[in-house]
Amino acid sequence: KKSITRHPSPGSVSRFRTLVLTLCVAPTVLAAQSRPRRGSDDGGGATANPNVVSTAEAKSFGGVDLIYAAPQGEFMNYVHGAIGVGGHFLQVLDADGVIAFRADVSVLNYGSRTVRQPLGGGALGLISADVTTSNNILSGGIGLQLMVPRGTVRPYVHGSLGFSYFWTQSEVAGSSSTNAPFASSQNFSDGGFSTAHGGGLYIPLGTTASPFTLDIGAQMHKNSDIQYLTKSSITFASSSAPPTITPVRSAADFISWRLGLTIAMR
Repeated sequence: KKSITRHPSPGSVSRFRTLVLTLCVAPTVLAAQSRPRRGSDDGGGATANPNVVSTAEAKSFGGVDLIYAAPQGEFMNYVHGAIGVGGHFLQVLDADGVIAFRADVSVLNYGSRTVRQPLGGGALGLISADVTTSNNILSGGIGLQLMVPRGTVRPYVHGSLGFSYFWTQSEVAGSSSTNAPFASSQNFSDGGFSTAHGGGLYIPLGTTASPFTLDIGAQMHKNSDIQYLTKSSITFASSSAPPTITPVRSAADFISWRLGLTIAMR
C-alpha cells in the first residue's frame, strides 16, 4: 500500500514566517518609541492605583491560554488537530522591559475514543463500563522573549528549547456520566527534545496601566522523531484477545494558536 505524504502549503508556511519576522523587528523598533516621556504616565490618562501593578512596571508575568494545535508536515497524515490548555511565566531581564526569560508548559489532547462493554464474565456481565482511550501531548520549554513593554498593542516574539512527551492512556469508569474512573493504564509513551518559536500581541484590557492583557499568539513546535499512537493504532482481534498496539513514528511538528490572559505580578 503506497502512502501519501501531505505537506503544508508553501503559502501557509510563508505567511507564518512573514508574521514571525515582522514581529521580530517590531519590539526593537517600537520599544524606544513606547518609553513614557518624563513627567507623564504610561499613556492610559489615569492615575495609577498604588496597590495594582501595571504591565509597564511589573518585572514578572504569568499567563494561561486556550490552545488549538494544527499539525504540519508528516504529522498531518495521522492527526487532524489537537486542543488543550497552556501556561507561561515571564521574568523581565532589562530596565526597559524589552527582554525577558520565558518558560512555557502545555497539555494537548489529539483524540479520544470511548467504548462501552460488560465489566466481565458471569455476573459482571450485567454491569456495563466505559473504557476511554485518549492521546495526549505534554510540552515544555525555556527561552527568551522580546516584547514592546508599553502601548495599546504590544508585539512580542520568542524562542525556546524544551521537550515533548506523547502518551496514550485508557481509563475505566461506570456508564453513568457522574462516575469517576476507577482504573487506568498507560498504553504507550515516548518523548524527546523539541524547539519552539513564535510571536503574538499583548492587548491591555481597560487602560494601558491595567495589570491584565489579552494574549493572542502562535508557536511553531518542532518534534523531529517521535513515536505515538493514533485512533487506529490499537486493534482487537477478538473480545478475549489482548489488543495489538502499532505506534506511528514520524516528525510531529505543529503550530499552536493561542488565546489567553496574561497578568502582571510584583
